[in-house]
Order: sequence, then C-alpha cells, then structure tokens
Amino acid sequence: MTQAAEIVRSYMIETIKDLITSYSEKGLRASGKYEKGLTYTVEDDGKKIRAVIESEGHVWFMEKGRRPNKQQTAQQARSLGHILEQWVKDKGISVNPYAAAWKIVREGIDVPNRFNPGKVVEDVVTNEWYDGLVWELKEHYIFVITTQVERLFRK
Repeated sequence: MTQAAEIVRSYMIETIKDLITSYSEKGLRASGKYEKGLTYTVEDDGKKIRAVIESEGHVWFMEKGRRPNKQQTAQQARSLGHILEQWVKDKGISVNPYAAAWKIVREGIDVPNRFNPGKVVEDVVTNEWYDGLVWELKEHYIFVITTQVERLFRK
C-alpha cells in the first residue's frame, strides 16, 4: 500500500469513528448493528485509490426516513412489527411495536422528527470532510514531488 493509500485508510478509520459518534450523540443507537456494520475498504492499484465505507442498509432510514408502503397490508405491518419488537427492547422504550409498525406502513417516517434529527451521515461526510482529505493528499504529493525534483537537480 502506498503512502497516499495509507493516508486514505487513516481517514476512513477516523470517518467511521465520527459516524459512530454522530449516531450515538443523536440517540439513534439501539442494537448496535449500525456501528458493528460499518466497514471500509481501500484498494490501491498504483494508478488510483478506491475507498468505500459500507454500512447496514437501514442507515438510509436513519438519515432520510421512509415512505409509506405501497401495499399497506396487515401482513406487512406484522412483518415490520416483528422487527420492531427487538428494536423496542434494544431502545428500552414502552411502545407497542405492532401499532408503531402499522403507523409506519401507512404513513412512513419523516426525518427529521422529535426522536431523530437526521443527518447522521451528512453531518460527518461534508464538503469540509472532502476538502480535508484532499488537503492531506495534496500535502503528501507536494512533498513527494519536491523530494523527487531535489534528488534530480540538486548536487
């Protein structure tokens, strides 16, 4: 792995820590599945560096909410209610998960709301985040090129 890829790898590690902090501070932690599911990969083929952070699929709902179901059946509410049973236990709240599921199936979930301010990812992965990564890589490449030029032309 090149030095530049190492810079990107370090940035990904810090970003995952920041994403975990963001969702914890927003009170969105339940089972910890999101936190445990955050992974990154950095691939360096010598010509380009590819970096990806992946997470559990439900991060989209934490970030943006969800629409009502197209088919609003009791079966869908039961299915979601079964999932919400564990969520209610993990959160330690007193809510009927099947009533909540029926409401979600019919109305969806708007984010932000009083329980979820949203932007769990957007507050971390910002233009400033991107600019910071670019700045670190720029500094690295300026150093590398300066060193190479000095080796070539200084006596």
